[in-house]
Amino acid sequence: MPLHQYHVVGRKAPTESDPSPQVFRMRLFCKDEVRAKSRFWYFLHQYNKMKRATGEILAVNEIREKNTRTVKNYGITIRYNSRSGTHNMYKEFRDTNLCAAVNSMYQELAGRHRARFASIQVVGTCVVPAGIRATKRYDENSGEAPPAAVKRAHIKEVINSKIKFPLAHRVPRPGSKSLRTTFKVNRPTTFFS
Repeated sequence: MPLHQYHVVGRKAPTESDPSPQVFRMRLFCKDEVRAKSRFWYFLHQYNKMKRATGEILAVNEIREKNTRTVKNYGITIRYNSRSGTHNMYKEFRDTNLCAAVNSMYQELAGRHRARFASIQVVGTCVVPAGIRATKRYDENSGEAPPAAVKRAHIKEVINSKIKFPLAHRVPRPGSKSLRTTFKVNRPTTFFS
């Protein structure tokens, strides 16, 4: 089951002493709405003295991406608990949507660091521009900081506009149906040097 991005809004239940309590909202990546609510209370209980019994959920909305037809570079900042302590990380992924990139991040952390889903917190996500788009919007004379660009080497090597991929195993196909046969006289050459 793939991950979905949820926007959960909640607050402490209003009382006579506090009729309008502070409202909290979070963006969470979970498999379904029920787990998103559960994660919301889990994180909120860490930062405030509040739990599900003393609070209420105001809204749960699924955030869907507008354009999933183009590949984008995503930067994900995370915090996770290992056997030895708590670690902060920044990772970059290339994917068509944010949920798929976060899913790749969970898979990578499980493989490389043996980190479980429950011990990983997504602190922040962003689309990292690369190449021409990153430099077009930046003016050196304005005095502002340069835009965030792709940092990781395995993402940089794919951004090249002149990138070429070898066609390692090409199987020749017949031009028309009349040339199609079950057996051929010569074995096909599937590699080209």
